[in-house]
Amino acid sequence: MKFLESGTNEFLIIRACALFMFLYGVYLIYFVVSNPGMDYLLWKSFFEGLVIKVFSTLFLISFAVHTWLGTWAIGSDYFTPARLGGFSKIVYVSYRFICFLIVLIVFIWSLIIIW
Repeated sequence: MKFLESGTNEFLIIRACALFMFLYGVYLIYFVVSNPGMDYLLWKSFFEGLVIKVFSTLFLISFAVHTWLGTWAIGSDYFTPARLGGFSKIVYVSYRFICFLIVLIVFIWSLIIIW
């Protein structure tokens, strides 16, 4: 008997990614609130630090994984033969390909901006 089946793994991965993204958001909010006179130079120097670059990269990985698994769940629920008939396969494959391209472009573009 497996301890974690694939559905459980996906559930836990999505929740872990969501928790990490939440913590990243809390960290950014804390930084903004704790620096009331913030200007562009302070914000720029904050994002030039190695810690925030690594933290932001981990956020982007979490965001990409969370989005990929979430769009898979949507596609597998709604683009089925029961709903779309014979077109379901082509709609589902097209949907997944478009989602993949969007996630990949956002991920790479964000990494280029951060680093």
